[in-house]
Amino acid sequence: MGKKRQQTRQLDAAVAQIHRRYGPHALTQGPPPTVTTLGIPTGFPQLDQALGGGLPPGQVTELLGPDTSGKTTLALKFLAQAQASGAQVGYVDQARALDPDYAHRCDLDLSRLLVGAPYDVAEALAMTAALVRSGTLAALVLDTPDFFWGDPGAAAHLTAFLARLPAPLARANTVLLVLHEAAPLPALAHHAAVRLQVVRERWLRHGHTQSTGRCACPGDASGDIRGYEARVEVLKNQHGPSGRAVTIAIEFNGTVHGNGL
Repeated sequence: MGKKRQQTRQLDAAVAQIHRRYGPHALTQGPPPTVTTLGIPTGFPQLDQALGGGLPPGQVTELLGPDTSGKTTLALKFLAQAQASGAQVGYVDQARALDPDYAHRCDLDLSRLLVGAPYDVAEALAMTAALVRSGTLAALVLDTPDFFWGDPGAAAHLTAFLARLPAPLARANTVLLVLHEAAPLPALAHHAAVRLQVVRERWLRHGHTQSTGRCACPGDASGDIRGYEARVEVLKNQHGPSGRAVTIAIEFNGTVHGNGL
């Protein structure tokens, strides 16, 4: 019996060490638990369905899209969904893309939103790592402009950052959503559990069911714009099928509404 108790203590110590380093879900006893909801909903039901429930906690999601594609709106609506459960969220805004008024219209409670304004890539990654290690955030967005990643030094910083990230991210159970435009970032593509690409397809106009093809924006002088449709493709999904694409509608009417079509 003494030998068996010693073996049990040794096993318990090994399991505890793995849990501390890689998170409680890295090693379980018995069959893996059944997952009914992947994570935090995005706020767009059809996209959540394509993903299997939402964005996965404890892992990285990459969201690609050009300006005015709906990328930032999708990120803000996602943070609002996380806040709705009472959670703390954050936004590391190296791209200087965060508009407080627009964020509020996307249902974000600014009093419960941590906002970082780093100077460069190294500072942005260090700030992100510190927030993840705090273990206090349910969701965190990292928004960086693509021109920074053309620097080999910045790419090296990102590779090192992502290599060190899995254990603290798993322990914190934080969803890290990384936004950028379209530049190839092989390290990010490799480490991301989910990769999404969003492209605006057409503007939605009052009284029109089809796009007129005229270039416009929400601030168009005609006042005709009521929103836009965007196509979101699941490029990678470690928790379900990839290659799915959905169309979402984003409408401006005081509050920014997002609905699956």
